[in-house]
Amino acid sequence: MKYLAIIIAVLNLYIGFRFFLNAIHVLQTSKYSKCSTIIFALLFLGLGGIGIYYSFFAVNYTVASIVGAGPWAIGLFILLINLVSEDYK
Repeated sequence: MKYLAIIIAVLNLYIGFRFFLNAIHVLQTSKYSKCSTIIFALLFLGLGGIGIYYSFFAVNYTVASIVGAGPWAIGLFILLINLVSEDYK
């Protein structure tokens, strides 16, 4: 459980950093709107950082795993709303 929590937290930080680079136009790989990209960047970077905190400093791997799964659940919900509400003409 320890290594899984750390891997998920590092993966969230990596994905959040990629979304952040897309938001500031360093990368041009995002398929989503700028607002969604910024929300995903904040979500993954924030919860990835909290996961790292609970993995290394507070040493509570259960909370780190739950926090690590959080951006995926929230991100899928935001993506669903984004797909339903936007016009793709």
